[in-house]
Amino acid sequence: MFERRLKTLLILFTLISVVLIVRTAIIQVVEKSYWETESSRIMEDQTLIPTSRGRILDCKGREIAIDSPCIDVAVDYRAILFEPDPGWMRRLAIERLKTGDSGFLLKPRARRTELIDAEVAVIRRQIDRMWHTLARLAGKTDEEMDEQRRQIIRLVETRRRIVWYNRYERALQSKQDSPNNPWYAWLLGEGSQKVNIDDFDVTVAEQLQKHVILPNVDYAVRNELAREIEQYPGLELKEGIVRQYPYGSVGCHVIGTLKPVDRDELVDRETRQNQTLEERLRNYRLSDRIGREGLELLLEDRLRGTRGMEISDGTGEVVRRIEPQPGQDVRTSIDIVLTASIEEAFKNVPIRAHNASPVDWVQIPGAAVVIDIATAQVRALVSYPTYDLNQYEQLYPKLSRDLINQPFLNRATRAAIEPGSTIKVLIGLAAITDGLIGPHDTIECSGYLKLDGQTFTQFARCWTMSQFGVGHHRVPSSYPHPTGFLTFADAIERSCNVYFETLGDRMGVGRIRNWLSQFGLGQVTGIGLRESSGRLPEEEDLPRSRRRATAWFAAIGQGQIAATPIQIANVAATIGRNGVWKRPTLLTDGYPNIPYNGPNVRDLHLSPEALVEARRGMINVVQGGAGTGTSAALPPLTVAGKTGSAQPSLLAIPRTSPSGELIRDDKGRTFYEKLKLGTHSTPNPLAPWYRGIGEKEDRVNSHAWMMVLAPAEQPKLAIAVMIPYGGGGGLAAGTVVHRILEACVEQGYLPAQ
Repeated sequence: MFERRLKTLLILFTLISVVLIVRTAIIQVVEKSYWETESSRIMEDQTLIPTSRGRILDCKGREIAIDSPCIDVAVDYRAILFEPDPGWMRRLAIERLKTGDSGFLLKPRARRTELIDAEVAVIRRQIDRMWHTLARLAGKTDEEMDEQRRQIIRLVETRRRIVWYNRYERALQSKQDSPNNPWYAWLLGEGSQKVNIDDFDVTVAEQLQKHVILPNVDYAVRNELAREIEQYPGLELKEGIVRQYPYGSVGCHVIGTLKPVDRDELVDRETRQNQTLEERLRNYRLSDRIGREGLELLLEDRLRGTRGMEISDGTGEVVRRIEPQPGQDVRTSIDIVLTASIEEAFKNVPIRAHNASPVDWVQIPGAAVVIDIATAQVRALVSYPTYDLNQYEQLYPKLSRDLINQPFLNRATRAAIEPGSTIKVLIGLAAITDGLIGPHDTIECSGYLKLDGQTFTQFARCWTMSQFGVGHHRVPSSYPHPTGFLTFADAIERSCNVYFETLGDRMGVGRIRNWLSQFGLGQVTGIGLRESSGRLPEEEDLPRSRRRATAWFAAIGQGQIAATPIQIANVAATIGRNGVWKRPTLLTDGYPNIPYNGPNVRDLHLSPEALVEARRGMINVVQGGAGTGTSAALPPLTVAGKTGSAQPSLLAIPRTSPSGELIRDDKGRTFYEKLKLGTHSTPNPLAPWYRGIGEKEDRVNSHAWMMVLAPAEQPKLAIAVMIPYGGGGGLAAGTVVHRILEACVEQGYLPAQ
């Protein structure tokens, strides 16, 4: 009997040993890949070491964007929830009671429970009070603070679901990689086991961490919160990093901004397959900020650093440490001091209603671009008005409602409007290159367009006829043309509409469109920032007379044509290179990792004689007796330029409610209302720069343009200035160009003599 029992036990022990050996073999051999995956998953949850963002430097090495230490106000996620975590509050209540009453643990259980419940109620009231306080300190309403909490909750929930699903996917893949119904399944009871997604639900670290609510708080806020921090459950004043912009508002549109990461970025990065450890360490987390505009967006992949990681064993000892890698410093082509000088120029710009009226000096919106012709590097990309990058989040609610001045709009790359007479140089170069007219051939300007023996008096006439009732025979009175028969150079100097409308008629819409496209209009420049492509005239299915009129207007920069300041500056640079178009860049090392479909360089093969005459006419625009851009002159520097005045409609702005919300109709369309024109004696207080013109000051002022090359003999810089509703390009834009030239001389980009 005893021997039988002993044999039975031995058999049982043998079977158990066999099962254990088999299971060990399965884990180490058959399921090796699965457990390696699990090991990798565990590694992902280890302690992350923060990194820093790279600096942005200007072309001379000045810091224009840097990371600096700061103090942030953070709150435990369990207190961010609108229903705070009960277990967390209860544990906090017990710790408080134990600290405040050494005999707490000796009290009867019922009394302890009663005290804990009372303390939890106190904590709940304190949490509510904390959120009211934080809203006040942030300058927000309680509703706005609640929305911030909702955003954090959504991000954390997204992160939890990503980790949850990734674990499920790995288990599912492991199941698929294993043989179906393996021979050992009956030993483990797994023959029919399925992978259930609910088995992989997880609590992620973000649910147990503190999240920044008020970043970079000042001393007053720190002190107020520090005095009562014991009364604010889950709140912590912690060391953080803030992006700082040493030059404040200077270059704000080109430098750009950072904003919190959103759910799309989280999902995009963390659901990518087969990521390396380094790639996973570069994935965005909830507290991250990401470039949203300007260079911060353009250079995101280079500026963004890689987190480090500490991997610990079961005892908490660090067994491996991966050091964080800071982001790269990037030197841009921008000169921040030159940019500051140009921005100052828009604070005092001359405008007037008509030739006999006094000049008013006003602060006015506008844009300017300066390009180094040889390298295509952009030295300045200015949009005005500006805003302080260091106060972006605080200023956003107010400035985003300024629909008249639009301080967040980068006019240099995104404001596409009719370029006016600046386009005339391109039309002449194209027509001469195509053999439609000789460089010294003439066209008479009597004030009206004459074609095939017909005189068009209603629409196609020269600006001299509109303003003075005569043609170029007698305008300007101080320097009349001796014959009225203008060459290409004469027509540029005097900005004759009739000359270029005649060329436009010979070219037709299709040829005009093709040449403007060759010069880079109607398409993005590839600079890498958000930009408008502008507009080119279309060959419409219209009567011949309408198609002809479209060509006339396009040839003088009106009608179905729109361009941005960066495009016009690049047109000037192309002329300065004798017809070689180059893609502009904001970086000193070219165009790395900046997507663009077109070539970086192309030769337009322009007529050399046409280029000589274009240069001569542009010099006379600034320095000739009949020139329209003499305000830009900076003796003894020789400057070549072309002004432009484009006729706009009245300024229309979206209609808003008292709270600042756009008013829309039942189809979602926005209502617009025309802004009332100001006058010299009664400027519009909402837009002092928005003035009427003419004797009665009842007509809308034109958009002002000017593009220049300097020095004219061997151009080094191409400049474009655009001022919406600034009037004639010669006065408003020419004055700004003059100041830009002075700043370029001061910074060493142009010779002093």
